[in-house]
Amino acid sequence: MTTDAAISVLAVDGGQSAIRVRDSAGGGGVVPGVSWHGPRTLRATAAAVADAWRIAGSHPVDVAVLGLTTVPDDEGCAHLARLVADELGAGRVVVCDDGISSHAGAFAGGWGVALSVGTGVACATRGPADAVPDLLGGHGYLLGDEGGAYWIGRAGIAAALRAADGRGPSTLLVSAAESRFGAVRGIPIRIHSSERAVDEIAHFAPEVLAAARAGDPVATTVIDDAVDELALVARAARRHAGSHAATPLVILGRLGAELDDRIVERLGDDPGVFDARAPLGDALDGAMLLAHSPADDGIHVWTRG
Repeated sequence: MTTDAAISVLAVDGGQSAIRVRDSAGGGGVVPGVSWHGPRTLRATAAAVADAWRIAGSHPVDVAVLGLTTVPDDEGCAHLARLVADELGAGRVVVCDDGISSHAGAFAGGWGVALSVGTGVACATRGPADAVPDLLGGHGYLLGDEGGAYWIGRAGIAAALRAADGRGPSTLLVSAAESRFGAVRGIPIRIHSSERAVDEIAHFAPEVLAAARAGDPVATTVIDDAVDELALVARAARRHAGSHAATPLVILGRLGAELDDRIVERLGDDPGVFDARAPLGDALDGAMLLAHSPADDGIHVWTRG
């Protein structure tokens, strides 16, 4: 998973919780992620990438590859690319969904289904004869991301609020929410006024997992529903890849690692359909591979001049 040694590359894995970078010299950096907040998101993302690049050592950059959760439209991609290029001095910027860079890293450019489960959800699928992966599911926290950490965290907090109101069954999630956010009656105000509400809600997902492991029925239902949603998108992705027997499947992301066994078990209802395997690399490896990608569906390429 290397690129032309004569070309210096900055690989970026940009999520809502964190933005990670790695450069060709081996330097790396991590800064807080950026959630979508309209036009200002582009400048915030470029600034965060620049901050992470400086942490990594500010090495010269010829090509920057941005695998992002918050990919804007074509005009926005061009604007973001220019902002990043100006910050880094890069002559070429590649922008794509982080599902595409994750898929490239997981399969070293090969085919299969890569299901990334973090704050949100990205499922990239590529058949043996396909040039680039298709993206399924996801759609952001307002419209989708079913089964992701934000989705789980929101369901868990909502269940805690319902229980506290007497509108829902008692649950361990009430005390868990109070431990993280303070008195339950004030939780809605505190979360709605937070500038990083998506990230804060997503960070409640581990509490929901812990309550489910402790046997809490409400939390167990939330996690079961999440696994159902993730299995559903994986099955849809296999159909897009051509419904081949033993379709390679890689499950990625911090939350994906927590739910991996459950998802594979749920998909095991159809023996021989998937071949679950470990990833060959991560999203930063994939971004490095995409440094010389031509513009294509889902991949925006900006070149100076």
